[in-house]
Amino acid sequence: MNPVTALTPSDAYHAPLDRSRRNYRHIRVLRWTFKRDGEDAVVCELALTGEDREYELRAPAEWNPTGLQVERFDDALTAFQRHAMIERQLLDLGWALDQFQSERVTVH
Repeated sequence: MNPVTALTPSDAYHAPLDRSRRNYRHIRVLRWTFKRDGEDAVVCELALTGEDREYELRAPAEWNPTGLQVERFDDALTAFQRHAMIERQLLDLGWALDQFQSERVTVH
C-alpha cells in the first residue's frame, strides 16, 4: 500500500509571482513641436501627472503667459486652453506646427 502525505497550505508549492511590473503604470503624453526658419524647435507637452490628479503642461517659460515652464491644472479643458494660448502666440510670430505626437510612457 502506498502512503499518502497531506500537505498543509503553507507546504504547498506556489509559483513565484512576477512583481516586476506590478507598480508600473502608463500615461499618455501629447507633444507638439513647432519650428520656424531653421531655429531651434519649441516643444510643448501635456500629460496627466503620475498620480492621475492633475494635468501637467510643459512649455518653454518665455512662451507661457505665466512665465512658468511647468504648470499643473485640475482639469483637461483648462490645460488645453493654456496650450492654445501658447500655440496662438507661436503661430502669430511665424512658427508652424512641425509635428504632433501621442506617446505612451511608463511611470515607475
